[in-house]
Amino acid sequence: MRRYISHQFPNELKTYISLILASLLTVVAIDFFLYSSDYAQHLFKQLIASQPELSFAITPITFVLIVYVAKYFCHYVQGSGIPQLIAANDSRNKTIRERLLSFRVAVGKIGFIFLGMLGGAPIGIEGPSIHIGGSIFYGFNRFLKLKRKLLIHSLIAIGGSAGLIVAFNAPIAGFLFAYEEIGRKLKKQALILIAAVSLLVYFLSLLYRGNTPYLANMSAYTIDYSLIWQLIPLAILAGIVGGLFSKATLYLIEKFISHTKFRVILIASLLGLIIAAFNYLSKGQIAGSGREEVLLMLAGERLGVEFVLMKYFSTLSSLASTIPGGLFMPSISIGAGIGAEIATYYTQINAEVIIMMAMIAYLSAVVRAPLTATFVILEMSASLTLIFPGLLVAFAANWVSKQIFTQPIYEALAENYLKLTQK
Repeated sequence: MRRYISHQFPNELKTYISLILASLLTVVAIDFFLYSSDYAQHLFKQLIASQPELSFAITPITFVLIVYVAKYFCHYVQGSGIPQLIAANDSRNKTIRERLLSFRVAVGKIGFIFLGMLGGAPIGIEGPSIHIGGSIFYGFNRFLKLKRKLLIHSLIAIGGSAGLIVAFNAPIAGFLFAYEEIGRKLKKQALILIAAVSLLVYFLSLLYRGNTPYLANMSAYTIDYSLIWQLIPLAILAGIVGGLFSKATLYLIEKFISHTKFRVILIASLLGLIIAAFNYLSKGQIAGSGREEVLLMLAGERLGVEFVLMKYFSTLSSLASTIPGGLFMPSISIGAGIGAEIATYYTQINAEVIIMMAMIAYLSAVVRAPLTATFVILEMSASLTLIFPGLLVAFAANWVSKQIFTQPIYEALAENYLKLTQK
């Protein structure tokens, strides 16, 4: 048994040294990425709050610039980045992996997200963080020159897990995401190595940044288990809305794929104008990841149905444009908006608990990774005491979403990347 398990680990000392160096570099790079992204979106929101009409100039120009440059010069930085990791792990083609994951791609992702935030795009940071982490870890393979497929694919999964851990201070969710999405085809024994390095990344992140929850500390909130059944309608609603979102996203991406420069510019301009209109109407509130808005709603402020609708359709437009950007945090903010609006109908459960359950249910419905959705939100809010109701709504919403669209959104997008990179 010991020999069987040891076979799943690297044999050379330089591999372990490289894993430590990659962990350190990932923590520093993603921390810089988070701060630069926050700075950019705050600049845009401050400007638009006082002069909302400027959005009609800034946002469409930003979308055209990013979409055009990404498509023709840096194609593999498009989208969230998670499909690239899945495609790299599913592909046996070394050339494809090196195009999808590299130090150059990591730097490009950081730059494009900064520009997107500066231009008012409603995008998140977790998918790009996962892409950056995967690119850094796989980038070290140029020096390691690993031959065993298991170790190469484990390296990619470790990088993705590290990216999510550092972005959201969520070690359990990072490991589970590697299991549910990135490394779903890996042998189970590889999970030992993934868990060990993920734990290392988490400790390095604690030493570098501290242990502050990404969202508010909601550890004081609980729920009477006899009332859990009341959450089922919430899970069904989130499952329907999230399933429709995923289906619409994939449909629009397929329809908007264009190979002529005129159509690329035209589509990017139109989608940028749609988002600009929402930025104007919300005075910049729908721009960025949505973290600030989630904190407001958890503090008891209702942003209204209009926020939910604008964030929903602006995120859909952003994804359809293929602009680099994540899906987790925008989805979480939409879920929080849904929860805040229906919390008034729950007289026996705290509004904050309803909001968190809605975030879990909607995220699970969109990304179709119920374990990750549950733990990432509970870890971000230091509320692991709500694990049982969280898992209930996550799996219920996931099932409802699956009835609307069978294939998870990241798997479908990964297939498109494999097709494109094989041309």
